[in-house]
Amino acid sequence: MIKYLSEVFNGFVGLIQGMAITLRYAVKKPVTVIYPKERIPMKRFKGPISFVVEPKNGDHLCIACNACIKTCPSRCMSLEARKSAVDGKRVLTDFKVNYMLCSLCSLCIDVCPTDALRHDDPNYDMVSLTQKELVMDLLEPFRVKGTPLTKIPTVDPAAAVKPAAPAAPATSPAPEAPKS
Repeated sequence: MIKYLSEVFNGFVGLIQGMAITLRYAVKKPVTVIYPKERIPMKRFKGPISFVVEPKNGDHLCIACNACIKTCPSRCMSLEARKSAVDGKRVLTDFKVNYMLCSLCSLCIDVCPTDALRHDDPNYDMVSLTQKELVMDLLEPFRVKGTPLTKIPTVDPAAAVKPAAPAAPATSPAPEAPKS
């Protein structure tokens, strides 16, 4: 009987201790955040790559030198550049990054001569349902705003190539090679 009462007493003491711990944490400030509404500022996080926006005209600083493409170990970047119809300089027409392949190594940012690339800090929760959503065009925001660099007319490379003159007709057909 004493053993039974001892177990009941120990169980009651354990119940009171557990409720005290629960009550203590119920009145403390919560440790977690309500994620979509509240965000914790991330320190030392390498977010996805984006262009640095020039404060003067709101455009990017990329000169289409291909240094970032050449140094990327993941081969996740691609760019296209055309000649400007105005002054003949290279103009960036397309810049895409495949975030399925990107390892966030920052080599492209380090090698850029104009410091045109950076890590996008606030965008640390990039998710998608398909792979196509993770191939992003970094020039899209600039096209939407209609910045000065996106308005420069470019020379189409197919139109720049002149067709070759037609060959003179042959006077006699070439002899056929013997079949072996």
